[in-house]
Amino acid sequence: MTKKTARVFVVDDDEALLGALGGLLESEGYEVVTARNGKEAMEKLATMPTPGVILLDLKMPVMDGWQFLAARAAESRAPLVPIVLLSGLSFIPNAPGVADFLTKPIDPTRLLACVRRFCGEPVREKETHKRPEQRT
Repeated sequence: MTKKTARVFVVDDDEALLGALGGLLESEGYEVVTARNGKEAMEKLATMPTPGVILLDLKMPVMDGWQFLAARAAESRAPLVPIVLLSGLSFIPNAPGVADFLTKPIDPTRLLACVRRFCGEPVREKETHKRPEQRT
């Protein structure tokens, strides 16, 4: 069994969506890394620790989601990371290598269930203060 990581990589050119998804995921305890297009995502993936899941928009400038998927597939040494498509389309045909699909606007409950499936529950900092009767 592979160890899950609570790092989520969100790739989307919509600043409002990046902020909303990032805020929601961070409030749940996940580490969030963002990129505004596929090219920036490829550059970040080359240097960052492997994320637990990539949330990928399809329609972006510079390098869109389809081009990103093709570039990832061409990298023989790239670690396998589940990719979840984010799109305003209700159905995406022929998306090889994609683990799931979320329609926009994103339903927060469905998003969190999807992220938990691939990343597990984030490790939350436990309270380190002992109650007075527990002190020695």
